Amino acid sequence: MECEYILGKLCKIDALPTFHGIVGEVINAIEDPMSSAADLAKSMEPSMVGEALRVTNTAYFGTRNFRNITSIEHAIAIVGLQHLSYIILHMPFISMIKGDSLFDQEKFIKHSIMCGILSKTISLCIHRASPDEVYIGGLMHDIGSIIIYRYFHDEWDKVNVLVLKNGLNRVDAEIKVFSVDHGVIGAMLLTLWNIPKAIIDGVMYHHNPEEAEENQEHATVINCGNKFAKKIDLRDNFTSFDEFFNKHRDFVYIVQALGVDLTPSEELKFFERAYVLLRNAKGFFEGVLEERHD
Repeated sequence: MECEYILGKLCKIDALPTFHGIVGEVINAIEDPMSSAADLAKSMEPSMVGEALRVTNTAYFGTRNFRNITSIEHAIAIVGLQHLSYIILHMPFISMIKGDSLFDQEKFIKHSIMCGILSKTISLCIHRASPDEVYIGGLMHDIGSIIIYRYFHDEWDKVNVLVLKNGLNRVDAEIKVFSVDHGVIGAMLLTLWNIPKAIIDGVMYHHNPEEAEENQEHATVINCGNKFAKKIDLRDNFTSFDEFFNKHRDFVYIVQALGVDLTPSEELKFFERAYVLLRNAKGFFEGVLEERHD
């Protein structure tokens, strides 16, 4: 399929004019503990603020703590910047499928959040790439799937036929139909929206980081975060760290494939951090927030 055809459709997607600035502000706010909620709120258009509050107040994100949030500052005070960033950075894409019951929004968001969390945790643990850039790249790594579903209906159906009837995995089916996969299509849209290149490359090559000419470490870390996220089920209780550790300890071999040998203390630290963050993500969806970690 010609790239011009794909680009032609992507150029017609209504972009939030300030989305690029929002991504930058989220990075700044996460990196700078002195940054205030007001700083982030000032960079958001009124319509974007309204949508963020609407989503934050829905039962989808819990029923106990999120029903009376009236400002971005209030949202950050209640759910924390980390959790609010999930909503802000997914808003343009979730709005594309709002009200569509055929696309599994819950599954998409949960996997994206876990990929972002785990990518950042891996980055911090092995000291590769920028933790906050791979966090955002991890959150947005699968946006191409939404774009295909929403704007390429015929191609989406063809991909499904190849997956369901011919037994291809989804990435190979997308390449057969589009000549590229959803990572590339998502990256093409982010390029049109002027998102930082390190984030774009992480999204573009999250299935094949070895092909990245730049920011290969970003793509590799997100690739690992994606693989680990696919192993996690947020329906688990997360009541025992030892159970979590023993169940997923083989993941360390994926990290070692990067050429990084973790010491026992580094391995333990990684799993401890991942456990707390995933448990908090589970609590976020259930409306029961525990201690917050960036």
